[in-house]
Amino acid sequence: MKDFTLSQQYAILGLDGIESLHSSFAKNAVIRGIFVARELEKIFENVAEDMDPDTFSKMLQESMERIRHHKKKDDQIMEKEIYACLGEAGVMTQVPDLLGCDINYYTSGVELMAYRSDVKTRWQIVDGIRAEMLEEGPVSLEPMLLLWLCRESGCIHDLFSVEEQRQIQKKMISVSAANPVYRILWESEFHSMIENAVGNFLRAKHKLFQNPYLQGVNMIFPFIERRQAIFIDMVVFGTSVQGRREAVVQFLIEKGHYVKQVKNGSETLLKIDSFYYRIFPTTRVCQRVPIQGVNLIPVYW
Repeated sequence: MKDFTLSQQYAILGLDGIESLHSSFAKNAVIRGIFVARELEKIFENVAEDMDPDTFSKMLQESMERIRHHKKKDDQIMEKEIYACLGEAGVMTQVPDLLGCDINYYTSGVELMAYRSDVKTRWQIVDGIRAEMLEEGPVSLEPMLLLWLCRESGCIHDLFSVEEQRQIQKKMISVSAANPVYRILWESEFHSMIENAVGNFLRAKHKLFQNPYLQGVNMIFPFIERRQAIFIDMVVFGTSVQGRREAVVQFLIEKGHYVKQVKNGSETLLKIDSFYYRIFPTTRVCQRVPIQGVNLIPVYW
């Protein structure tokens, strides 16, 4: 794998699967995270992780304050810059957004595109973080920074299961007790910078608890909805369960997505690009007309 900076590695994780042409809460969180990562690169450029805690705390707070005053234009410039850099490196492209397969968008002609990271590069970054966080031993600086950035932008739910997140929380409590710099960082947050006060986040939590498909989400870490359920009209599909699944797979492949059927116990999930979905037959009423189809529901494992 090529050597990527902290902010580039984080962008490969954070922007993957995010709608690219329009603004969204999830994308705003990632872009702000890229700004934070750039600041962390400067802070640790010539200083090891055992730097003076008070100095680090002051530098981090000053960085956060600068980012807090960024405008929408600053975010747009950063987004274009990081995509141009990663695109030139061959590790990020734009593809049709999965949401564009939803009947509401597919039949309206609305163009939706999403960022897609190179699968191998993405997995190498994820694997490095997982090795540090889920295995015995010390935690080095870069994986720690990437984990924190992913936590604050909601990406952590796509990288670790609920049980793994519990393990990480326990490990970070232990690691933070031994390293004041890690403790300061782990207790800091930036997701509140892109929330409209605390109310929106609390309302999002309330809505989350009402959604039965997200019961597996671990609320010890911030949750930001990065994926949505997709409804696909079943007119072109077969009648059997397997036939419908095969037709969905073929439909998504034709739309430019990587699709793989993955056994998970007694059920079969669809891995679409880098993310997992359950498939359910369902009916949606549109202008009083029932339309049969399938729902693709994001899986948080």
